[in-house]
Amino acid sequence: MTMTAPEPPKPESTTWEVIPLGHGAWRISDGSRKQTDPGRLVAYVDRNDTGTLEVLWLRSPCPTRSRYRDIDDLLADLDAAVAMGATPARSTRPNEIPHFPPV
Repeated sequence: MTMTAPEPPKPESTTWEVIPLGHGAWRISDGSRKQTDPGRLVAYVDRNDTGTLEVLWLRSPCPTRSRYRDIDDLLADLDAAVAMGATPARSTRPNEIPHFPPV
């Protein structure tokens, strides 16, 4: 008799919606969020004259790059950034600097 362990549950993956806005422009939305959620909008993508995709990121976590060769690289980078975890909000204070009393 052989027994196999059950598969571990897979983390919920985010479904990215790539919506064309015109010739060479797209909007990327998070399909796992409600239509009324403002955090649903992730980025705007525009193809420039050289064929490179330029991205305007609108949400954290997001990749550090803003230029890509194709949409597949962009989505792979976005998946990796989300998998790494949330970055602190921009409104949080930076690392504290220790202050010492005058000598």
